[in-house]
Amino acid sequence: MMQALMTLALAWSSVAWAHPGEHHGNVGDALLHLMSEPDHVALLIAAAVIGGLGGLMMRRRAKAARRMFKD
Repeated sequence: MMQALMTLALAWSSVAWAHPGEHHGNVGDALLHLMSEPDHVALLIAAAVIGGLGGLMMRRRAKAARRMFKD
């Protein structure tokens, strides 16, 4: 059963387009594409939020580690 599902998924994977448009070309076209598609903008915002939270967590851990090993 699992092999049949995997075969079906591989057969239909070329049909699964997120949206029309080119994902290659020069840098300007790529940036314009990234900033004009809502799904890409949502992903960029999510990555920024997660990165910011990760940075805050690492800063707090570093501060706690400095206090722990302070003479």
